[in-house]
Amino acid sequence: MTQLDILELAKQGDTNAITTLVNQWLNSPSIPAKTSLKQDCLHIVLESAKVSEQQSLVPLIHDELINLGIQSVKKVKIYGKETGEDFPDWQQELELKVQLNPHSSIAQANVDIVSSNAITKTTTDSQLTLQKPSFLGSFFGAVSGTAGAVGSAAVQAGQSVAGAAVGISGAVSGAALQATQVAGQALAIVGNNPPLQVAIKSLNKDWLNLLIQQVDVVKAEASVRKLQQEHPNEQPAQIAHHLMLQKAVLAGTTGLASSVVPGQAAATFVVDWAATAALSVELVYQIAAAYGMDLKDSKRQGEAVAIFGLGVGGKTAIKAGLGLLRIVPVAGAVIGASSNAVMIYALGHAACQFYQAKQNPLTLEATLVNAQVESEKYIEAAISQEKIMDQILVYIVLAGNPDKSWKEILPELQAANLSPASIDAIAANIKSLPSLNTLLEQINSDFAVPLLAQCQRIAHLDGVITLAEAKVIDSINKKLNCDVAAIK
Repeated sequence: MTQLDILELAKQGDTNAITTLVNQWLNSPSIPAKTSLKQDCLHIVLESAKVSEQQSLVPLIHDELINLGIQSVKKVKIYGKETGEDFPDWQQELELKVQLNPHSSIAQANVDIVSSNAITKTTTDSQLTLQKPSFLGSFFGAVSGTAGAVGSAAVQAGQSVAGAAVGISGAVSGAALQATQVAGQALAIVGNNPPLQVAIKSLNKDWLNLLIQQVDVVKAEASVRKLQQEHPNEQPAQIAHHLMLQKAVLAGTTGLASSVVPGQAAATFVVDWAATAALSVELVYQIAAAYGMDLKDSKRQGEAVAIFGLGVGGKTAIKAGLGLLRIVPVAGAVIGASSNAVMIYALGHAACQFYQAKQNPLTLEATLVNAQVESEKYIEAAISQEKIMDQILVYIVLAGNPDKSWKEILPELQAANLSPASIDAIAANIKSLPSLNTLLEQINSDFAVPLLAQCQRIAHLDGVITLAEAKVIDSINKKLNCDVAAIK
């Protein structure tokens, strides 16, 4: 293959060609690059024995990408990682915008760089100025509700967070300081528990803290009291289970991603990350209320961070595709619809474990050690359910797209941010498809509820439920016998 061939393929978004070019630009065998493309964002991982030099490598890659001009890439995210480590040592996100310089009439790149600590803007005169985290405005504004009032609530929650972000005076130091204090509370809560401490440190505390600040504690507590009145004889764990089911249904049906091309199978599989994030934080607070906690007490903030670390901060959760919690989210970020259920249940399970352990403060630290192990096991089981859910969802997609095969849909699913485990399972079964009944036999009752809700959402997307789609939904209904409407 000639260099011209490689350049042409790279411009068309071929990641193998892009990887080849990036390695050529770096000209350093000790820092091999890996690339992947999700929607309009190019991810580049630079892995080396020692921490790679961020200040020199990022501008080099940026300049070459500008010159290359990949039409499908609007932003790039670059990570520097030591070989064998799970977490990157640094990361930068760049939005690539070509603007006309009025002084020189030369097109120059105006790049917004988002890092895990602050946001800087490279201006045309090379001066650096600290910016407010306004990306949160566009990020949460991307949530589009499809479930009536629930969708509207998710949008309002996102807009509130965005407004809080924009309202920070000066730079991000105030929010960062507060987030650091909350994170310190979380670390103090878990005590001498190294795995859980690492999980908490891996979270993006600035972003998570902004979400926590926007929880409507009055509304959250009122919804819990209503459930308790409806189920007066149930224990806190049972009330929490009702809350988890409700959120699992809502998380998979409220925030259709606006960044996915309509008509693609991928569009049916993803939801906007903001919708899930808002619902997840609210769930943690609601479970605290179910266990009799005062939601207005500032201690809940540190506890929420600890629970996020316990539930989705471990290595297994990150490998499952829930690592978005660790980084600064970007506008249009998406998560697989079935991953919503995994995240909701994992956080709900962790919150129950935490508040049960909290009932005996003297043994809290020791109990959380076991809770960390149990959370990892729970995530592993949930990932198995996620793989089955996604394979069943392919059946409803195929029912609505009779002209497509599993093999034809697979590339679209790879762009839909499904978990790696789900993609591998679907790809492995392309030549020997498991029957719908076989898959339904493997779904447990909790995951059956959001599965049915997602199938109904997919079938309703075009406003017409075909006979084939109706048959799939009917099969799921008969097999699982769950009432989504009653849970809502």
